[in-house]
Amino acid sequence: MMRLITSALLAVMAAVGTMMLAPPVHAQAGGEFTYVDLADWTGPFGGLPPVHRATPELLTPQFEAAVADYKAELDAVANTAAPPSFDNTVAAIDRAGKRLRRLSTILQIFATTQADDDWRAAAQTLRPLADAVRTRALTDPAIFARVAAVYQALPEGTSDAEQARLTTLTYQAMQYAGAGLDTDGRARLAAIDEELAELRTAINQNLGEEAAGQFAFFTGAEELDGLPAPQLAAAADLAEQQGRRCAWAIPNRRPQVFAVQTHVTNRATREAVWRMWMDRGASDGALDNRPVTARILTLRAEKANLLGYPTYADYVLATRMVGSPEKALEVLDANWTAVMRADAARIDDLAALARTDGIDAIQPWDRIYYLERYKHETFGIDTQKIAAYFALPNIRDAFLAAATDSFGYRFEPLDGIATVSPDIEVLLASRGGKPAAVIYIDIRPRPEKQLGSWAVEYRRAGDLEPGELPVLALHSSPPPAAPGMEILLPFPYANVLFHEFGHILHTMSSTASYNGTAALTVPWDFVEVPSLLNERWLLSDETLDRLPHYVTGEAMPSAVRENFRASLQYEGVFSVNPEFMAVALTDLKLHLAADPPRDANQFQAALLAEYGFPASADPMMQATAAVHTWTRAYAANVYTYLWSDILAADLAEVFLRAEGGLHDAGVGAAYFDKILSRANRVPVEQAYREFHGRPPDEGALIRRFDLGAEDSK
Repeated sequence: MMRLITSALLAVMAAVGTMMLAPPVHAQAGGEFTYVDLADWTGPFGGLPPVHRATPELLTPQFEAAVADYKAELDAVANTAAPPSFDNTVAAIDRAGKRLRRLSTILQIFATTQADDDWRAAAQTLRPLADAVRTRALTDPAIFARVAAVYQALPEGTSDAEQARLTTLTYQAMQYAGAGLDTDGRARLAAIDEELAELRTAINQNLGEEAAGQFAFFTGAEELDGLPAPQLAAAADLAEQQGRRCAWAIPNRRPQVFAVQTHVTNRATREAVWRMWMDRGASDGALDNRPVTARILTLRAEKANLLGYPTYADYVLATRMVGSPEKALEVLDANWTAVMRADAARIDDLAALARTDGIDAIQPWDRIYYLERYKHETFGIDTQKIAAYFALPNIRDAFLAAATDSFGYRFEPLDGIATVSPDIEVLLASRGGKPAAVIYIDIRPRPEKQLGSWAVEYRRAGDLEPGELPVLALHSSPPPAAPGMEILLPFPYANVLFHEFGHILHTMSSTASYNGTAALTVPWDFVEVPSLLNERWLLSDETLDRLPHYVTGEAMPSAVRENFRASLQYEGVFSVNPEFMAVALTDLKLHLAADPPRDANQFQAALLAEYGFPASADPMMQATAAVHTWTRAYAANVYTYLWSDILAADLAEVFLRAEGGLHDAGVGAAYFDKILSRANRVPVEQAYREFHGRPPDEGALIRRFDLGAEDSK
């Protein structure tokens, strides 16, 4: 799971002795065909993905057959003559589709980490088949009738608390998906979802096609003064590719745009590039996202009404920890006041610095540049020099060591495991002397790997048979180093490695017996909490002691540590900055609007004016380019990043009060027992209270960054 603020992830030392990708085994020596079942994972630890045997040609017919098998399993549940029970209905649904999950894992591995045109084509063909049968599992009326019978019979029918929990979660998920609608209602819902899927694709395609033709060209070197040499050279190469020799081109892509905002001294350049960025998705013509977003909002409102909710925000937040849009707005409003107050003080600091350059007022294209200068001049922080302490192999060792300190995990390398690339390391995690999980660490860049950072489950805890272990993976694509040099990670990249490993900790700690009660089935606005909390270990003294300077081998001096921490404290995390607050507020209000607006950008501008949004800031992106708002997962709940940061800050306080701080083994054991290991076997609100001794304190993030007393808006 990746935070909005970052786009790349992390990687680790090449594994010693891991098996390189080999040709698939299709035939014996004499040429006789041998069938290879890619869902048959045999070997130690219950077997591992046989990626060394996989090809698109081999996977495709097996994948299609697995979809058919899944449908047959669902038919068996729907059509059984036996009275509904937990075993023949709820548990049977949870088990169904295991072959498809295994084959989907292999498809995902290749499509995201070692893709070629054939694998990408296979993914485009096969993923819709899997999505369709999974939708059927949630919406089949005959299955829902049986689940409802088991649910309505609770607490009779099972004395097992986790089975009762799974029954409740299954019933709620199917009801939420529309399984209880009549025939016409289900047909209309399916049509809405199909059109929404097409429109979501159109949003991204429009932005991609638009950006592909958008460049800011510069003909004078002074216009890009301050841009690091590698990025300046890349800009020259790009201009030449566009037929502009002796020039430089900045594409309308986040990494290049924000590099200009951070480093370039020429204010006119920063403004031109920033305006290009902010205008995305709202140009007249075929790529205009305004009519697309208007249609999405209309369909979402209809979907919510069809399912019995007054607005799409009410529909989405019914399944979130925050519970309702009113509560989400309350949290946003309280933090809005604190964030804007703190930002006004920060703008005063930046404006004083800008006045030395003859600038009277900070504009949105000045913020990042002067913030970077202010941190350098006030705290003495040079981000490139700090990166020398964050060598990739050391960061990998550090997040493993922190998990040993606080949660008692041990890690050892596994040799001879098939991987899609020799730079992937495979580890065996154990706790208390017992094997806990197999983890693939895939954190070095490759041309075939997609950009970003993500943690995934190759084999879920709910699918385990005796002798099998969960199989997990951490993938990342950090910027490559110069030939012969080690990768030195800028702080955001090092931080996101710790973040993603927090997801690994959450999933491998799960004691859930079923897929439906596993770690990542917790409410969406809690999914990121363990990973956000895990970020805090990176800047502890214990961790920094483990991160020597790449050249000198010396630990980061205490004065540098304190100044670096102070600079990060001054800047704040992503969710306590105006740019994020604007996007989160707009997202929620768009999905609460009684009449969906025809122009989402005009709606956003009016809303932010009403809230007194500062002239020194822009939203991180206009509504028509705010892709999270138009995804299925984050629509109407972009606030999740703020809520999760609040909970992570609140949980961290328990560790920080302990004698050992974040590395306190006693608090770590309690957190493991009460929250990490319980996954979704109990409501997360209950687990939180039992660990913390109270419900979440919504002022925790304000306390963490000393943003002042809460006011009403």
